[in-house]
Amino acid sequence: MKIFNNVMIGQKAFIVNAKKQLLIMKRKNSDMYKGLWDVPGGRVEEGDNLYQAIEREIKEESNLSLDKVILTLGSSKFLGKRKDKPTFIRNFFLCTAKGVIKLSDEHSEFAWIKVGELKDYEFPPDDDFQKVLKSLEFLLPKIDIDTEHSIVM
Repeated sequence: MKIFNNVMIGQKAFIVNAKKQLLIMKRKNSDMYKGLWDVPGGRVEEGDNLYQAIEREIKEESNLSLDKVILTLGSSKFLGKRKDKPTFIRNFFLCTAKGVIKLSDEHSEFAWIKVGELKDYEFPPDDDFQKVLKSLEFLLPKIDIDTEHSIVM
């Protein structure tokens, strides 16, 4: 992965199904947040646009194919912990996907949960990620996931 001007771009996909349940996956082989629940995501690779990158990460981690990006849930910027302290920019997307889940070696299990069940699972202690989780409790019931471009009612 290439760093441009000491900036890295990452993305997270909050995948929702027709029942408005979210896909969560338990991290297994990871230096960070091992044993915690998460959603598919990763870094934008050289040559990727944002759509290609989230499409690739969803496929790599879950074997699902990205159907559509419904909504951008937010972006965050923070200083990395590596020696060169890169700046990370991370995007959060609400998506739909198709296919049969087959987890990568990065995860040990998955679940489709209702937004009200988020509190029953332990997610990374990441302030920006936690804010998105909280916003989903308000947003998800109000979003029409069947439209091409969803609006909050």
